[in-house]
Amino acid sequence: MAHIEVIAEYNEKGAMLWADAYPGAYSRGETVAMALEKFPKALSEYAAWAHGAPMPHLAESDFVVTHAYQTDLRVDDADSDVLFPSERLPMDMTEYTQKKQLCIRSAQDFEKLVASIPQKDRALRKSRRTFYGKIPCSAREMAEHTNNALEYYADAFGVSFETEGDFLEDRKRLFRAIESMPDFLSPRVFTARDGELWTLKKLLRRVLWHDRIHAHALYRLAITFWQKERIANPFCFTVEK
Repeated sequence: MAHIEVIAEYNEKGAMLWADAYPGAYSRGETVAMALEKFPKALSEYAAWAHGAPMPHLAESDFVVTHAYQTDLRVDDADSDVLFPSERLPMDMTEYTQKKQLCIRSAQDFEKLVASIPQKDRALRKSRRTFYGKIPCSAREMAEHTNNALEYYADAFGVSFETEGDFLEDRKRLFRAIESMPDFLSPRVFTARDGELWTLKKLLRRVLWHDRIHAHALYRLAITFWQKERIANPFCFTVEK
């Protein structure tokens, strides 16, 4: 098979890898090499969710790092600001619609996961602070944190938007707000208040990734408190209890 192109963000504290052609797939590790070891499993899980079937027989040798960016961000805590070269390219309505629908389905699946957790305000891990503040510890906090990130994304595009607390409906409202912009499919690069660069393609990737990284943490924690069969797994994670 052809090599799958991977983009890396790294520093001395950790590394995060992305698959250019699979916008919700990622892996993390202490080094790029360690994150690359995890990528076959991560991509197979993502394919099982996004495409209905895992990608079998993937090996580390099937991936090639085409771009590597050294960063000062806390990639060990899942901070990221990379803009892929491909995310500067134009996007047509077909591609946008396909990726938007994945983002909508991801919101629906996040809701299914949260709904399956018996005690949504129970702390599932110890509280600590990270680059974005206090880490969310309960299912409700994780959902609120993931949903509230939409306000940051919208602000980067100069769009007026506030979440209203409904995970799925807020997601749909965000896309309606983006679609109301003139020439919203253009490959224009936006600069957020903190200097991060954004395009519409990057937004679609980041929405999927942010859902997935917090859903993975929530699922992994929940199955340590309750029977695995009781917790919904719409994202196709293969986490052992």
